[in-house]
Amino acid sequence: MRRNCLRSAQVRFLAALLTLGCACDGALESLIDPGAGLGATSTPEQTLFVGRSADAIRLDPARVSDNESVEVVSQLFEPLVRYQANSTEVEPALATRWEVSADGTAWTFALRRDVRFHDGTVMDARAVEFSFRRQLDRAHPQHQPDFQYWEGTFANMVKDVAVVDDHTVRITIFRPFGPFLASLAMHPVSIVSPTAVRADPEGFARKPVGTGPFRFVSWVPGDRIVLARNDAYWGEHARIARLVYRRIADTRQRLIALEGGSIHVAYGLLPEELQFVALHPELALERIPGANVAYLAMHTQKPPFDDVRVRRAVNQAVNKVPIVKLVYQGQAIAAKGALPPTIWSYRADLPDITYDPVAARVVIDAAIREKRYDPTKRLQFFVPRTPRPYLPRPEVVARVIQRNLAEIGIQSDLVVQDFREHLASTEKGEHDLCLLGWTGDNGDPDNFLYTLLDQDNAVVGRANNVAFYISARVHGLLSYAQTATDRAERERYYVEAQQLIAADAPWVPLAHSEIIVARRRNVIDLSIHPSAVLHFARVAIR
Repeated sequence: MRRNCLRSAQVRFLAALLTLGCACDGALESLIDPGAGLGATSTPEQTLFVGRSADAIRLDPARVSDNESVEVVSQLFEPLVRYQANSTEVEPALATRWEVSADGTAWTFALRRDVRFHDGTVMDARAVEFSFRRQLDRAHPQHQPDFQYWEGTFANMVKDVAVVDDHTVRITIFRPFGPFLASLAMHPVSIVSPTAVRADPEGFARKPVGTGPFRFVSWVPGDRIVLARNDAYWGEHARIARLVYRRIADTRQRLIALEGGSIHVAYGLLPEELQFVALHPELALERIPGANVAYLAMHTQKPPFDDVRVRRAVNQAVNKVPIVKLVYQGQAIAAKGALPPTIWSYRADLPDITYDPVAARVVIDAAIREKRYDPTKRLQFFVPRTPRPYLPRPEVVARVIQRNLAEIGIQSDLVVQDFREHLASTEKGEHDLCLLGWTGDNGDPDNFLYTLLDQDNAVVGRANNVAFYISARVHGLLSYAQTATDRAERERYYVEAQQLIAADAPWVPLAHSEIIVARRRNVIDLSIHPSAVLHFARVAIR
């Protein structure tokens, strides 16, 4: 009973603080207008509001990699196969069944016959061929130069796509590829309406047309995205009539909106704010271990980080303990490498460079004496302003690291940008150092190690490998792992690759964080997928 009284007092105290903050910052109604832009027939019970820190960048599934865009396109579009509700195991989606040739290079998919796009056109084999070929063929009339995910994941995988008949399509790959089926469930190869894309190839990213359980209604950039239930959906219909994503940049205002009922779900709350949610009788938390990694990347093609000794010294200089304990409030674990513990091939015994600023300073002093490092140069340290699921307070983390580096004689200037600009800058390699992270798509080590650290993905202008780390040995191991079909064999390659990467130290791996979402208790059947995406078709409001 005493515990309940204390709990109630804590809730009242925290609520008072939030109310005071709201009064100081202006009326909540000026920030959030739940009814704006909704049809007259919509009711609060039918519409679910989601508050998050950033808006989507674009809504063409082939052109996005940020969490905000990926989640929206995941409600609108579908691939041939999809992940099961609570795992990365694959099940049928737009394809009902498939078979693979004896040599593992020809995959034939039988398609559902009762599916239409949101514009009423038929989803058939030609639509599948179109969706793949516009990315595969650079001469295709609807090809876009920023099909980055295809270039980084599928370009060396898919050789051809062909229509067998109206409801059968065959995908030919260059060689047997272990994670192929899991990769086909990823958002970039979702099937799009050829009619809509042809009508406006560039505008399609603002007015998307898919086959999913929700259809696109409207988008006010920087404010909201409105989706409506697809009542012609081939599968089980969504339980809510509308889904509205609201951009509420300030975390405190997101929490106030959630507590006041103006939104139903909130992403990206700060670790210290989660206590309020946990104590509040009308709010709840959903959390899972994140298949993610936050990291400090060093541009290995620029001095001084073209010297492995300097890179290892940076690893020695960065103290992860206060970052995990204070910034993440313990809701993360320190990372040793790219793979989180939730991904197979993760190795807890991976060699770790321990915190030792004294030893790091010795290395930097030697580099200065040997003129391998100019101590008067201030390095450009690029940092996202926008909180990420794997990086809740990026500027705070960056300043901790900046101080750590200054202690060993490395001076830097922070370049803080909105996430969209941050991605563009780091993909072009404008940084010396950058803070970034990744959330896994398909539960396969390839999605981390190949995507983030293979030389194939270190292409200036569209790099996922923002360390621009080049290693022929690592590339060979990751290529072998892709072609192997035996999981134990693949794991051996991945373990050796991780050991080589650890020795070369292109990153300082920082943390693997929990994925935590806050909701009102009247929101039911909300769960976080291991890919960190929330699928709202199953969600209801009591």
